[in-house]
Amino acid sequence: MFSTRTGHRFFRQAEPDACGSFHPNGLAVIISTLVVCWWTLIEAALDFVLIDSDTALATSIATRLILVVSGGAVVLESRIALTVFCFLCAMSVLALASAVALQFNEPLLRPAVCLVDSATKALFLGCAFISSTKSNARHWRNDSLAFAPDLVSPRVRSADKTFRQTSFKGD
Repeated sequence: MFSTRTGHRFFRQAEPDACGSFHPNGLAVIISTLVVCWWTLIEAALDFVLIDSDTALATSIATRLILVVSGGAVVLESRIALTVFCFLCAMSVLALASAVALQFNEPLLRPAVCLVDSATKALFLGCAFISSTKSNARHWRNDSLAFAPDLVSPRVRSADKTFRQTSFKGD
């Protein structure tokens, strides 16, 4: 059932980027992506009740389908899916943030749905940002000459069986 290379036989591992380094999505990113997709599917079901126009319903279902498909690509670790999904979530949060205050004049269901939608997408964006900064910090190198491997002398065992740091003066 489990593969040593990918971790699971059904999911392939993400391919290396242009630099040849591999940056897998973190568990928090995958879970928050699934939460966003799950809430999007719940919203699609609520659209059948809340939207009266056929064209508005078709547009809403199509946009939610695009979001769910791109979220599925993030879970399967497609190459640019995380960037596309982050963009879609960020644009959605920016569009919904200005509309939340206007929806409090309507019944409580619409502002509650809008607030939960914004919160789940903001959660995903936060997880994606933290995951990207941790993966960048993991691959960060100290280019200082003081830590160059050829300048640090090796530790050798002395006669009394303790380790000591040798100096560059030949002792």
